[in-house]
Amino acid sequence: MSWRAIARTDARTARRARGTIALFAVFLLAYLGLAAVLLYVDDPAFVTYLDLLATLFVLLVPLIAVLFGYESVIGERDSGTAALALSLPHSRLDLAVGKLAARTGLLAAAVGLGTLLAGVLTSVTFDGFDPIALIGLAAVAIGYGGVFLLLATGLSMGISTTRRVITAAFGAYLGLVVFGAQVVNAVVVLLFRLQPGALADPPTWAQFVTFILPDTAVEYLLVQLLGEGPLLAAPAQSGWFVSPIVAVVALLAWGAVPFVVGYRRFDESDL
Repeated sequence: MSWRAIARTDARTARRARGTIALFAVFLLAYLGLAAVLLYVDDPAFVTYLDLLATLFVLLVPLIAVLFGYESVIGERDSGTAALALSLPHSRLDLAVGKLAARTGLLAAAVGLGTLLAGVLTSVTFDGFDPIALIGLAAVAIGYGGVFLLLATGLSMGISTTRRVITAAFGAYLGLVVFGAQVVNAVVVLLFRLQPGALADPPTWAQFVTFILPDTAVEYLLVQLLGEGPLLAAPAQSGWFVSPIVAVVALLAWGAVPFVVGYRRFDESDL
């Protein structure tokens, strides 16, 4: 049995779970609820809707991915089903990849359904409808969510208790997405001995670290794809590192490194 069989089994099980229903509900609410609010308060252009949706997704997508992925392997270990699954002819890597593939597929399905329904609604109610931009946002959202599914699955493999996995997963979300830039700024201020102008012209290393944070990297990619908007401000456009390639590599690293490290620990551990 390969990872594909595990993915199919996990997807069938997850489709009946309340967490999956909530996943679809959250994305539908984000897509359609935002459109409804804008239609109620104003007569907006489609670009306004897209900018607001992109800004929302920068914070929402990784949180959903962490919620959806942190229990993928540790839940199997706690329940004993991991040992049962591994008694069949497939490896621990099959288990990890199958779990990741199933959850990525469900996340993509939720984003795809939201994109489809939002496209139908906004095409007839918003000025300047751009289906390519809407599909592009969906593609970036799926990739962004996949990064945090990789990260959460890696933590789920590499940490031995559910409580510690939850702490690490949500700590990673807060540290990388919510407060990452603030932490970098605090370090700069401390290194410059609390000088008032320390943040006005931060050193190159601080700009680099800020740029490769997941939220900044995906914001940059969205700006390159969608153009600047009222809320989606582009990061600083200076420095050798400011490029789509660096942003993509940084995002891949945030997901791949925890997954590889977590798998190595999982492969060497007793179930």
